[in-house]
Amino acid sequence: MTPAKDRLVHMLGLSGQKVTYEQARALLDHPDSDVRLTLAARDDLEPEILYFLARDPDIAVRRAIAVNTTAPVKASLILANDENEDVRFDLADRVGRIVPGLDQDQQAKAWRTIHQVLSLLARDQLPRVRRALAEALKALPDAPHDIVLTLAMDTEASVSAPVLEFSPVLTDEDLQAVIHSSPMTAQLTAISRRINVGEEVSNAIVGSGNVDAITALLKNASAQIREETLDAIVEAAPRQSAWHEPLVHRPNLNARFALRIAEFVAESLIQKLAARTDIDTETVLALGKMVRDKLRRDDGKGGLAPEDTDAALNADALKIAARQADTLAGAGKLTTRYILSGAAEGPTPLIIAGLARLADLPVNAVAEVVRAASAKGMLAVAWAADFSAEDAAQLQLKVARVTPDAVIHPRAGGGFDSTEAELEWQLDMFKDVAEGKAEIPA
Repeated sequence: MTPAKDRLVHMLGLSGQKVTYEQARALLDHPDSDVRLTLAARDDLEPEILYFLARDPDIAVRRAIAVNTTAPVKASLILANDENEDVRFDLADRVGRIVPGLDQDQQAKAWRTIHQVLSLLARDQLPRVRRALAEALKALPDAPHDIVLTLAMDTEASVSAPVLEFSPVLTDEDLQAVIHSSPMTAQLTAISRRINVGEEVSNAIVGSGNVDAITALLKNASAQIREETLDAIVEAAPRQSAWHEPLVHRPNLNARFALRIAEFVAESLIQKLAARTDIDTETVLALGKMVRDKLRRDDGKGGLAPEDTDAALNADALKIAARQADTLAGAGKLTTRYILSGAAEGPTPLIIAGLARLADLPVNAVAEVVRAASAKGMLAVAWAADFSAEDAAQLQLKVARVTPDAVIHPRAGGGFDSTEAELEWQLDMFKDVAEGKAEIPA
């Protein structure tokens, strides 16, 4: 090597040292690949130098050009045909990222070549190269439609799924075409997860019959599902337990669907249905009755016999009902009128929890009042919850199941037939009973 080239190599290694076109050209055929690699990584060289290095025999040099953001577009076209997959992989990631950075003038001059590069990479024989391009283009609003559609139609899920889920370039017609091509579950599920899936696309997904994709669609709160499509889902849902919970949480669920869904889901999910703030009181009461009926049919597997009230006192049911009561209270729906309407169904978990919420009492304390069928206890609960004395008599009959001759009726003038001290004593006693600190007096 000549002394002149030695000086150039030394200068090349100096940080911040400017290299002229002539100096860089003199090093293009340097026998040490590390020298050429150093050149390929620079961002201050003339495009011609980088273009020349795109044909370098050393893979590391070509990979450096592939990731060099200042490399000319024509160099990318060479590298898109490179025999080494790592070179093409690096290029796919970089080219996908520079698409949105081109201004109109640059696009006019270079777009044809860039499009050629993208087309080659989108059809590359290796999935990892196509996948790198898909990841780079998936969220770009100005990515070429034909390239994105090619990736969306790719049979390799790792390639197609990113653009199917995220690309804003794909139209509803594109997505339906993909669905009708009978892709694998991963692709269908990716479409189901898109933001604002349209009604026609949702209908096509449901028509595919793919359980996982339909599950993902139901979980997607932004997906638009028209009534007829939801009808088809609900019709098949009793046999698909994975759909039950997402159906219960679907937005804008009307009363008709809520009651149909309640026919086949578990009682805990019916409780969640009833806790929705967008369901009317009449439907909530109907759902409460369905919970009670399910517990009574349980034949000892979670509730007790039909003649007993202990189905309503099931610990798990009460916990769920307490959360539901909190939700109703937060929505302003838990009122004395609501409780009285629901009391017609007897001591359901929701009515017990609702009374406890209104009276500011532990749920278990009110449950003990019901368990004991205590007229005085229910009178005290009603008083603490701001019911009238007349309403308290109804609660004794319907919730505590007090016999008619034992009901404590209002005194003359309509007040409670007990002193505040007596009522407070009853509440304290049932709190202690619930905590295991006392027993109900015989």
